Amino acid sequence: MLKAETQEFASETRDNLSVARGATTRADFALHPACLEEGSYVDGGLRWGLQAAEAILYIRIASVSQPDRWIVNGQCVVGIDHTTTVLSILNMGADSGDIKKTIHIVRDGRVGWKPDEEYVAFVRWETAIGRYRPIAGPIFMIPVKDGKVEWDRTDAPNIRNGDPVSKAMAGLFALLPKKVGSRQ
Repeated sequence: MLKAETQEFASETRDNLSVARGATTRADFALHPACLEEGSYVDGGLRWGLQAAEAILYIRIASVSQPDRWIVNGQCVVGIDHTTTVLSILNMGADSGDIKKTIHIVRDGRVGWKPDEEYVAFVRWETAIGRYRPIAGPIFMIPVKDGKVEWDRTDAPNIRNGDPVSKAMAGLFALLPKKVGSRQ
């Protein structure tokens, strides 16, 4: 194994190199600037979340990739791509009806959600990476266990911890602003 590393760049490793005894070989590496592992997120409140999200989805994680790098808003970000099954969608904008049954959602950082976990996800389309991303990172990824939300927000008076997903989605729909932007 051969590893190239230097400060402020992501290291790269090669496992498939072999050198005969007494010989030399050449290995070229293209090192990339180090990426942010995870951003810091601010919870702007449920009203903000409803305005910032392009869609609110009830999803099940189908599969998880290895961490990858993307350039988002001019910054290098490490994230994990999750293939998800859309179980239901809150129709929010003109393009939200175009959301397919299977979509990709990226989570920042190197720790992914697990297959078969379910969430109510507030997402927006990230053109730079061709994937959806949860708004404010994991803050607006609300876990669902046995069809019920694990809801700990205090700014949604009509949604309670343990409510069925259908009731929570109806409660969110009732809180939607009158005009919601759509994905360009």
